[in-house]
Amino acid sequence: MKIAICIIARNEAGTIGSLIAQLGAQTLLAQPHRFQLVVVANACTDTTAITAREAAQRQFSGRPVNSLIHETPLGGKARSWNLAVHELIEPDVEIGLFLDADIEFIDEAVLAELLERLTTDPALLAVSGHPVKDILKKPRKTPVDRFSLLVSRQSPAPHAINGSLYAARMSELRRIWLPVPTPGEDGLLSAMIHTDGFSRPARPELIAQISRPTHYFEAHSVGGYFRHETRMIVGTVVNGWLCEFLWAGGHNENASPLIRDRNEGDPDWVGRLAESRAADRRWVLPPRMLSWRLHNLRGIGATRLLRRAPFSIAATILNLWPAYQANKRLKKRDAAGFW
Repeated sequence: MKIAICIIARNEAGTIGSLIAQLGAQTLLAQPHRFQLVVVANACTDTTAITAREAAQRQFSGRPVNSLIHETPLGGKARSWNLAVHELIEPDVEIGLFLDADIEFIDEAVLAELLERLTTDPALLAVSGHPVKDILKKPRKTPVDRFSLLVSRQSPAPHAINGSLYAARMSELRRIWLPVPTPGEDGLLSAMIHTDGFSRPARPELIAQISRPTHYFEAHSVGGYFRHETRMIVGTVVNGWLCEFLWAGGHNENASPLIRDRNEGDPDWVGRLAESRAADRRWVLPPRMLSWRLHNLRGIGATRLLRRAPFSIAATILNLWPAYQANKRLKKRDAAGFW
């Protein structure tokens, strides 16, 4: 089997060398497969590409890994995803593993487990990793740490791709083109897979998540939390508008050719779509964006409700400021490119 490991990175010179070293220790790389490592350094202003090239040479010299470090001056993760899937990943690759450059694997068996989960269930088209915050490793956690961990546990996504780590069948990914720009590409990619490009009712069971934690990601500072939540809200709303637009097309076949043609022929189409949805409205966020953390309290029983409600309510209150900031951003012309 031929497997591609794809890392889309922007200004990750400080982390990408460590990630490639971790890749070299993964048990999957010792299995009798052929591998292609693809690093897409998009609009980098640091030494991401050089660092990746040197790290790949150290780790994979003499091993069945064909490394491609590609630099592109054009930013945007969705744009780089399209480039990787349709031009850089070799045509005979069967499985694609996609990783963010700043994650840390829980152990050396993570990628092998992702591959096994995907290849032993023919009904699955993609399998997502299970991210946890790096503060979980701290022997002594502050009250803020504990609150952060509890809140994150209340947002499960068992049938959605998490863009920081996932495996997918390349036969499916090659049928997909993502709109450019797409803020938060993993949400729209999940929707494209679930619905065969918005041509049929959603089938969430096509994507699964590994049940146990697979990798750490860096927890945000307080200020970083608010910036991250603002980005997430903007991405969720813009992606919702994109989904509404694509559903309205009444497609009988995968809508990806339409998306590809619009990307090429009308580069500002997503921005104009977002601008038209915001129009002259003072408040553009759907009400559910303010209350979604409370939805997990429904039907969970009195005991769990009493235990979980304080955290959900506190998280909802904390979300009000990012929601306000996101609403301001969505009313600007460049909202679709904000990420």
